[in-house]
Amino acid sequence: MTGLEKILEKINTDFGLLCSDIEARAAKECEKIAAAAKEKEKAIAAEAEKKAVADGEAVIRMAESAASQISRQTILTAKVEAVNETLAKLIEALRNLPADKYFPAIIKLAAENAMSGKCTASLCEKDLGRMPSDFEENLKKALAAKGAECTLSEKPENIASGIFLDYGNIAIDCSFESVIEEKSDIYKEKISEIIF
Repeated sequence: MTGLEKILEKINTDFGLLCSDIEARAAKECEKIAAAAKEKEKAIAAEAEKKAVADGEAVIRMAESAASQISRQTILTAKVEAVNETLAKLIEALRNLPADKYFPAIIKLAAENAMSGKCTASLCEKDLGRMPSDFEENLKKALAAKGAECTLSEKPENIASGIFLDYGNIAIDCSFESVIEEKSDIYKEKISEIIF
């Protein structure tokens, strides 16, 4: 073997060793990078899982809150409907009182709301047709105690029940509907206490 051949062989051997060394270092570096990537992947997956759990819990809390709000609203709506239905039944019961209780009740209602002065009292058409013979006399006596001089109108008033007092420039609606509407907050509170 000539000197040149020996030199070339030496270069080839050294180059082969250098390449093997570079490959080994590159493989080790690749392993390190792969290991670091796996660790980073695990950390990212753990963080994503943690965020997904937190997001899921937040969604559940929001859904529970919304469901609770809907439930409270539904209960409140049902209570309001129950109270309003009870008030409507109360008005209906008052309208359907027997004559011996109904007419004294409207005389009392008129007396409680009357003012002094001349007035015309009016009833609904149904009540004009069923009023007792002594109704007008009893009404006049009750209102006279308040200083009112009352005349009963033969024309029906456009009310469903109760009595209407007209003083000319002032009208007092003593229908059961009007009186209950005027004091509806008080009645609603009392009804709520009873049924809830």
